[in-house]
Amino acid sequence: MIPVVDGHNDLAWARRERFGYTTDGLDAVVPDLHTDLPRLEAGGVGGQFWSVWVDPFLTGAEQVTATLEQIDFVQRLVAAYPDRLRFARTAQDVRESMQAGRIASLIGVEGGAQLGGSLAVLRQYARLGARYLTLTWSRTIDWADSATDDARHGGLTAFGRDVVRESNRIGVLVDLAHVSPQTMRDALTVSSRPVIVSHSAAFALCAHPRNVPDDVLRTIGERDGVVMVAFVPSFLSPARHAWVQNGEEGEPPPVGIPDLADHIEHVRDVAGVHAVGLGADYDGTDAMPDGLEDVSHYQDLFDELRSRGWSESDLQGLGHANVLRVLEASDQDHLAFLAGTAPLPAPAALTPAVDAAARPVGGAPERPRVLVVVNAETSGPRRLGTWLEDEGIAVDAVLGAHGLPQNLDGYAGLAMLGGGLMPDDDESAPWLAQERVLAQAAIDADLPTLGICLGGQLLAHVAGGEVRANFGPKERGATLITPSDAGRVDPLTTALGDGAPMIENHQDMITALPPDAVLLASSAAVPHQAFRLGERVYGVQFHPEVCADDLARWQEPVSPGPGDRPVAELVAEARAVDDQNTRSARAFVAGFAEHVRSFATERRPA
Repeated sequence: MIPVVDGHNDLAWARRERFGYTTDGLDAVVPDLHTDLPRLEAGGVGGQFWSVWVDPFLTGAEQVTATLEQIDFVQRLVAAYPDRLRFARTAQDVRESMQAGRIASLIGVEGGAQLGGSLAVLRQYARLGARYLTLTWSRTIDWADSATDDARHGGLTAFGRDVVRESNRIGVLVDLAHVSPQTMRDALTVSSRPVIVSHSAAFALCAHPRNVPDDVLRTIGERDGVVMVAFVPSFLSPARHAWVQNGEEGEPPPVGIPDLADHIEHVRDVAGVHAVGLGADYDGTDAMPDGLEDVSHYQDLFDELRSRGWSESDLQGLGHANVLRVLEASDQDHLAFLAGTAPLPAPAALTPAVDAAARPVGGAPERPRVLVVVNAETSGPRRLGTWLEDEGIAVDAVLGAHGLPQNLDGYAGLAMLGGGLMPDDDESAPWLAQERVLAQAAIDADLPTLGICLGGQLLAHVAGGEVRANFGPKERGATLITPSDAGRVDPLTTALGDGAPMIENHQDMITALPPDAVLLASSAAVPHQAFRLGERVYGVQFHPEVCADDLARWQEPVSPGPGDRPVAELVAEARAVDDQNTRSARAFVAGFAEHVRSFATERRPA
């Protein structure tokens, strides 16, 4: 029998939801679950990373509280069955447990939101036994983009990189399951230790956003990490994934052990046989492949792989040796942290998530506020909102269809996003009349304003420029935006340097700039890419808050025109310049934030 160390099992939350966190009865078969002790033993499980996961309907400090409850369950579970389970931290602990005939129980924290924004919380989880941190769950968080939500950061923020560095320092493995491809790439760039993917599959075989693209698989293999393949049917089969997306109507397309074996072999072929493991996700999903209905069936998978020519040595690696090697690579870091002999944390790792000293007796300090007008639910804010918050700006995002403020009183800035409309398209978007009023008020007051796409065209329209539908050439994808002489010294467009790639998805709309506008940037086909009115009102036709991953959601043109290219080609080009795009866009937004802070300071009473 091949011993298994599985990377991901959600028994803790399942026991919370169905059994009130009790540990009773797990020494017998529990029909309502995938997992119990008899079936773990029948499956040859010698070690299990128990996932401590928290549903995002809990927020803030509730996430931390529920995580501690989850850790408490795992510790009580081990204590309830001391002859069959053993708590483990290190690879040596796991080996000793297996030799003693007990199942090594490890802990993995499944979601960066569970830190509550504090690296002190991460350290406390590590002291309680957590050995991996999944950077996100299924939602984008304040510092990292998720694979199954809108990308707002272009990967990891500066704090997200600090999370990776502190995880390395204290011996907590960085887990790239659930995160966006760019978050994966950012984490791999920052991490000084091998990473894991605790429960995902191969994107090349099934284009589920939870799966891992080949370039990331390859890098993980090159850096001695491990990708633990999940058993989730919709990760393994394109037909099953499509069935789920289409509402799960009718009979589900069958998925079996051969489908899982195909993904395991693909990871082996791309990342290397040393870089593949198992992270089934039992009790974390309703259905499992035929033949793998519960934790007793791991050996049936090994039989399938034997029939495909896998050696016993490679099966041992898949089952447990590969993940133990990766765990062991961080064991000394973890033990040194526990002993107090690890290198001192970076100052950023000690910053309080809540700075009580910054709060006056009367409450929280007032931050400059920016109104963000959203003209379509799908148009953001993505990166913009988070970046402004990172700069100390409070963001009020308002969907135009829900009604806009009557004036800009109390705001130190205005941002207007796109939406696929024209500036005077009042019949389709009746709130545009009020948006034009706000835009004119911002121009009159020289209020820091950033109009993006439709927002930029609306500023040009209100200020006396000419805006016409489908006027000029179409540009889609990553476009080189080049500053003018004025743009090279402007506080915002100086972020473009000699030229930077930004995202486009429209035809040029601005026939002529307003008479008083200053041209700041152009591209090869669109002359009016960025302009300024007064000192602090900016219009741009590109999308500084959109990154390459967002392009993957674009639809192919219904009636392709001359020069239209497939979305996949546009995405590939954008990903090649994604880092430069994010750096420049982030600096662009930082320049706008500085205008907001300056305006707020000027109008503040002495």
